[in-house]
Amino acid sequence: MSTLFSPFVGGLEIAVQKVAEEQVKLGHEVYVVTSDSYAEGRSRVEKGLITIIRTRSWKNPYPYLVVPREIPKDILKNNDIVVGWGHTYYFVYRMIRVAKELGKPVGLYFIGVDYLQRHYNPLFRLLGFQYQKMLTKRFTKIVDVAFTTNEIERELLRNRYGLDSFVIPHGVDEIYFKLPDMAKEFRNKYAVDGRIVAYIGRIHPTKGIDLLIKAFAKVSVMEPDLKLVIAGKGDARYLKKCLNLAKKLNIEDRVKYLGYIPEEDKIGLIDASELIVLPSKHAGESYPLIIDEVKARGKPLVATNYGALPYRVKNMVEGAVVNADADSIAKGIKYILDNISSFKVIEAPRRWSDIAKELTMILERAL
Repeated sequence: MSTLFSPFVGGLEIAVQKVAEEQVKLGHEVYVVTSDSYAEGRSRVEKGLITIIRTRSWKNPYPYLVVPREIPKDILKNNDIVVGWGHTYYFVYRMIRVAKELGKPVGLYFIGVDYLQRHYNPLFRLLGFQYQKMLTKRFTKIVDVAFTTNEIERELLRNRYGLDSFVIPHGVDEIYFKLPDMAKEFRNKYAVDGRIVAYIGRIHPTKGIDLLIKAFAKVSVMEPDLKLVIAGKGDARYLKKCLNLAKKLNIEDRVKYLGYIPEEDKIGLIDASELIVLPSKHAGESYPLIIDEVKARGKPLVATNYGALPYRVKNMVEGAVVNADADSIAKGIKYILDNISSFKVIEAPRRWSDIAKELTMILERAL
């Protein structure tokens, strides 16, 4: 159960897809039940390696509040176990509750436990957190098996709601371990020379790309051959604001926006970069996939101290953990550039195939 799914691109939705596909390879029959919100005209039933069921829903600008107009009870009845992803989504709650009423074992990934309490928007902190807390309490009463992606959220869930969980992180595609260095191919394809600092991810105000552009403007004065490459898609208005900011700071010729790029090109961008930056202001940063993808290619990161990011990047070893402001990000970038050879990966990421096996084994026990 996932409120949004492909073609919508987000870390949670990618994780759902990767786990589902790997579970099929293990011999299981897997359905993904999702809403028709942001489906861009896709078929309501899409059969492939996995079967996608898009149910009619009332669309909402806030995905957490998407409400299903129908419940696919026949699908729920004919499956052995139902797993929801994201405890702040009403769509997931409705589906899980009905599955429980039908006598099915239910599991749930709690992602971003109580993070709205620390949201940068005061309205979300006030009203959003109350909503999130209410839904979390309801979920704890009906789930048979709970999952979190990190120890921090496991402790929060246990201490605040009395529910224990299995810590199952997200994974990395096999291709990240197998492909040779793709830097040259990337540079040739996208015509990028000089040294590169990169952002790869969703374009959204909470991701702090404006902070990165301000930080890059400070660093670029000292590093004349440095380029900032941004890859991803999302909020068009925010993107325009960021590119206008680069123009205002007189660095537009050193900032290159690529849009969404294929997986091999993303690997090439990581390989070609000196470091990758996560300038996030998002309190719900639970398990950004890009961190493990960058680690798999052996590159350092600069990450802000939001959500679980400080626990995902070993400070001054795998990269730099900094405050979410332009000065701090700039200092982190400059420090890594000046000491690039001293950084190394100490925590190797796991493959999606291993994650799916562990998750499936726990679900089978729950049956």
